[in-house]
Amino acid sequence: MRRGGWIGCVMVGGSLVGASAAAAGGPDLDARIAAIEAQIAELKNDRTSWLTAEQTRGLVSEALADSETRSSLLQNGALAGFREGKGFFLSNEDGSFDLNLYLYTQFRAAYNDRQSPDRSTFGFEENRTVIGATGHAGSPDLTYAIQGAFDKNGGTFVLDDAKFAWSLGGGWQWGWGQGKAPFLREDLLGDTRALAVERSYVHALTTINRTQGTWLNYRGDIIDFWISFNDGVKPSATGPNTLNKNTAFGSDGVEWAMTSRVQALVGGAWNQFNDWTTWSTDDPGLLVGAAVHWQDGEYGTGSPDELETFMWTVDASFEMQPANLAAYVVGLHTNPNSSALAGYDQIGIVVQGGYHLVPDKFELFGRYEWYDFDGALAGVSADDQISMITLGFNYYFRQHGWKWTTDWVYAFDQVPASAGAQNLLADAMGDDGQWAIRSQMQISIP
Repeated sequence: MRRGGWIGCVMVGGSLVGASAAAAGGPDLDARIAAIEAQIAELKNDRTSWLTAEQTRGLVSEALADSETRSSLLQNGALAGFREGKGFFLSNEDGSFDLNLYLYTQFRAAYNDRQSPDRSTFGFEENRTVIGATGHAGSPDLTYAIQGAFDKNGGTFVLDDAKFAWSLGGGWQWGWGQGKAPFLREDLLGDTRALAVERSYVHALTTINRTQGTWLNYRGDIIDFWISFNDGVKPSATGPNTLNKNTAFGSDGVEWAMTSRVQALVGGAWNQFNDWTTWSTDDPGLLVGAAVHWQDGEYGTGSPDELETFMWTVDASFEMQPANLAAYVVGLHTNPNSSALAGYDQIGIVVQGGYHLVPDKFELFGRYEWYDFDGALAGVSADDQISMITLGFNYYFRQHGWKWTTDWVYAFDQVPASAGAQNLLADAMGDDGQWAIRSQMQISIP
């Protein structure tokens, strides 16, 4: 366009010059007109430096692709865009405020088969639909994480996380709010990072999960250490624990609670242990950890709060392409403050592993778990222990951003209490052999 306009100017200019020269009757008129016409003809024929239509489309495509990785400046000076690994973001010009949005959904089909009272149960469920935001407020040293989820029974939007942390320097951080207590490693890994469709049944029996409190954390090159003072959990000796998230200060049923965890990176990198699987880019690595939780129930309230509860766990995770292996032992000890309550020493074991048949795409996995209730199931179950296996596969379309997981769970013993997230239902007295097939599609942004 620019060259064509320039040629038109030259032609118009040449005509004006020629007309002026003709009017003046200059002696070199014919020679000068001939020289100008020759220059115009040369410019028309010289296309060696012109862009072809294909080259133009290529340049446009490259510019658009490049723009997708960059932020845009809004009228008020704010920045907006998409960051790989963090999702859509909003930020101000000097970077003192930052907000990163994420969401994930898990749509599941499940079939459960047990002897009685209902032989089979099948259905679909929107197992998790979560929206969250992370970032920093006023300074990169003050970070936050807020997350809410739509309940799969009724669709109510419920607060999961609302936590802030202040960087103290040197790897230290002080935090407060509602979030997961630093206890089980199954809890510390996010919902989207599980190896199977769902966490283990042992996890449901011993988890503290989300609670409210304050904590101190240190992470160095090798050691990660946490200590937390929180609202604890309402423990159960016969089924899944009751969580203390979203509770007022007087309704948690706990006088005080403390959780502490330490883990050591023996090999590999910290970020490769943000999930259970092993990617083709991961180096061989080993992570070992241990945690304790100690709490005392409210005095004077009677059953079931007047319990002193001590929980402990030891775990290890090993990765070496194309395989992964993890195991943990967890114990739950309750000491009643009231003679009306019984105390127990329960213990559980979980072992799981996976193997990529096709690197970063197709993975087989298996899990074995066992739990001893230490006599708590008297009158509830014919068995005092439960063991089960889980076998399945993952197909990764885009790692955890888009994956399809299908597995089969089989309980060798009577399931004493339902666990909805695991799609396991309470068995009738004396029944065993319950099994379930679960298939789940997960989409996560980012």
